Amino acid sequence: MELTVPQKLPDPPRSFDEFLKSQNWDYWPRDVHFRDSDIWEDTLKKLEEAISYTSIYSYLWTNVPRLYDIVDSLESKLKESSHLLQHHASRLFESDKMISKKRSYTNLERYKAFVKEHYRPKKIALSDRMETEKNIEGCTFLFNQNEVTQLPRHLDAKQIYLYVLRTQNFEEKVFKVWKTHVLSDCSIALLHDSFWWWFLHKFKPDKRDEDFLFDRIAESYVTLFIKIPLRRKDAFFKMYPDCLTQAVYTTFQESFPESCSLFNDKFKEDLGNTIFLWLSGLKPETGFWTHWKLQDLCTTTIHGSKRVPVKLRRSVIPSQEHIPGTPWTRRR
Repeated sequence: MELTVPQKLPDPPRSFDEFLKSQNWDYWPRDVHFRDSDIWEDTLKKLEEAISYTSIYSYLWTNVPRLYDIVDSLESKLKESSHLLQHHASRLFESDKMISKKRSYTNLERYKAFVKEHYRPKKIALSDRMETEKNIEGCTFLFNQNEVTQLPRHLDAKQIYLYVLRTQNFEEKVFKVWKTHVLSDCSIALLHDSFWWWFLHKFKPDKRDEDFLFDRIAESYVTLFIKIPLRRKDAFFKMYPDCLTQAVYTTFQESFPESCSLFNDKFKEDLGNTIFLWLSGLKPETGFWTHWKLQDLCTTTIHGSKRVPVKLRRSVIPSQEHIPGTPWTRRR
């Protein structure tokens, strides 16, 4: 009986290179050859385009809902519903079918007399603080170095900006682009600080607070300038100084309705000259404000409701004015 001689087992690989060689993987990765290289290159090109920054940004911009788009849509629907309601209400009272002409109006006259006798107008009692906040003399500025001071009467800077932008009659595409930049944090800070700087400068001078606000205005402007894409800078900053001026003017009208007589043509001219000098280094044309569509602010709020006519309680004498230099040239 023959005995089988045992085969000698090879030594296990002692290095990574030996392992690859034992598995016939001494060259890795191996070249992969495709039958149709053109289709493969085209697929790779489409894949690169699909995962590019521009493609992803465009997809998100088109498909992801934004808060202000929802608000604008809701506001449009509310306005449409309001018009429909007014239309149907007018038709309702004009309809001959609602009240028969043959019926006696005795009961109707009696009901009207009853309502007139017992009607009591509703009155809202305002605190002294709420009363004084409607005029400039009753308002004070409290400076906070760490955050912007809120606008008077709890006004929202974003609503002010949106009101101003809607008066410009921009195309929908342009409106969406400008709205993104105008409603940015640094632009909101510019409106807050510019409003309060002009409030102090024009009515209640305080050099120390004005200087602090001016420094912060310069910082916010630089931040905004850096954030605007290069391709949009010229167009945006051609429009923005006028937009900011209108927003500051609107804030004064909304904050101090009892002092609206102070916000005259000279007030608008001086305000615009100052802000244009800050942001562009040049004064606008004389009477630049005549193209504004804010003429109704004296009698109507930014929400469309009518103002109750009021008289100024006390006259306020504006301080002697001066036009400051631009944020990058002014000396401390």
